[in-house]
Amino acid sequence: MDDNIKNLIKKLERSVFAGNRAIAAEELGKLGDSYALPALIEALNDSNPKVRVAAAEALGKFNIPGAVPGLIKALNDPDSPVKKTAITSLEKIGTSEAISGIVKCFGDRDRFVQKEAVKSLMRIGSKDAISGLEKALAYPDDSLRRISIIALGKIDTYEAANCLVKAIENSDHKIRQQAAETLGKRGKSDVLDELMEILRDPRQSVQETASETLCKIVSVSTSVPVIVKALGASSRDVRKVSIEVLWKIGTPEAVSGLLRALDDPDWYLRSRAADALGDIGSPEAARGLVKAFDIYENSVRKAITCALGKSGTPEAIEGLIKALNDPDSSVRESAVLGLGKAGTPEAISGLLKALDDTKAAVREAAASALGDLKAQQAVPKFVEIIENPDSPMQKIAICSLEKIGTQEAVSGLIRATGSPDACVRRAALKALEKINKFNSSPATTNDKTETPGKELILSNCLKGDDSEVPTETSNLSDEICSMSSLKELELSISVEETKESRAHQSASYKKEKGIGMTCPYCSRNLNLPTAPNFCPFCGMKLKLKY
Repeated sequence: MDDNIKNLIKKLERSVFAGNRAIAAEELGKLGDSYALPALIEALNDSNPKVRVAAAEALGKFNIPGAVPGLIKALNDPDSPVKKTAITSLEKIGTSEAISGIVKCFGDRDRFVQKEAVKSLMRIGSKDAISGLEKALAYPDDSLRRISIIALGKIDTYEAANCLVKAIENSDHKIRQQAAETLGKRGKSDVLDELMEILRDPRQSVQETASETLCKIVSVSTSVPVIVKALGASSRDVRKVSIEVLWKIGTPEAVSGLLRALDDPDWYLRSRAADALGDIGSPEAARGLVKAFDIYENSVRKAITCALGKSGTPEAIEGLIKALNDPDSSVRESAVLGLGKAGTPEAISGLLKALDDTKAAVREAAASALGDLKAQQAVPKFVEIIENPDSPMQKIAICSLEKIGTQEAVSGLIRATGSPDACVRRAALKALEKINKFNSSPATTNDKTETPGKELILSNCLKGDDSEVPTETSNLSDEICSMSSLKELELSISVEETKESRAHQSASYKKEKGIGMTCPYCSRNLNLPTAPNFCPFCGMKLKLKY
């Protein structure tokens, strides 16, 4: 043995001054000679706490299992610094016996000692250390349990995560919430199966905490297989989050998962999966939706149809046209709305077919969509509808012709002014007026017409004294070929600028009951108690002076 070591041991055992004894212990620790081990263990019983701290620290530098019993004994020291130093030295040795000694510190009255024990086990990170931290969750001290859960979260192993999963089953609400938060921040899915198993726990509070944890893990995951697996969870919230995450990812693999979600027992989640597929809009998603259309019940078929309407792919349009034959009218109506958004020639053909649907709502939606698309192919059909006095779609057809605004559409509207129905006549005239106003921009009003004769004939026909718009106007409607003729048409339907209107404005109206007047347009007697704004027979606007 080296003489220097002998002298240091002698100083440690016999020096009167505590400072010298502490220095000797530190030097022996640096030298690391096992011959000094008994003297250092004995120094743990020194009367001075500084010497005991130095001895405990020196034993940790030896990293010899033989020092463990003495260090464990030091954990009962009355001074906390000695105990904390002993814990640190046991951590360096790291054997199962050392870990067992550290675990005993969970019962110490000093919270700083407890915290040091938790930190040491976290740094060790072995299976024995994780088991020790799990034991801390059984202690009544809230602070100890909290820091133990945090420590388990920082040990990035499956065993540590599994301990946190077990903590979710704890009867204490605070432990469950802390474990759920820690697992959520950890964000790994290696304990997905264990969490999904806990969802079957009969206690609702435990189920909710497990569901909350799964939602956090799934929401930060980028692994599609993991998210797809979560679609099978018993928790509705977990499945909902899984669908939304797959929605964001949008890869073909995610599309396959969303198609699987169309089988979900919850109708809302089925519709969310369909919405997601429609938003992704890939050909794979559209083909999957079309294929799924024949499998599911009404509520899902409607969601699928709405999703196809958002997709806009050729495969989606094919599916929407197929949906026009669905027995559910709400599905057919959704298909019409989707085709209206697409606006392709194939979509317009489908909308024309929908004009003959058995359900009024579907027909009306198709007519409105064709008008919005300015589909000229629909004009003959709209004219046919207007000329059918029994059709309830006359006004919608007029509105659509107004939106289309072509020469053929104007021709149809002019023919509608000869309808026996006053409401239809008024609607047609208003539509013609709007078309004229729309086309009366400065760039067009200065254009010179090449057919003034036709304008004059059209104007005269419209300004005739007959009660109905003359039939000749309809015959000439296909000859309207300039903006000027439309301007004449507007002037002809304005009652303020016509000869009849001026004559009518000069007429006096007597309020006595039984005394009426004659409408200058349809020659009907207006024997009414108050002055009307419109003629109840022909629908023309009246301008009266009293």
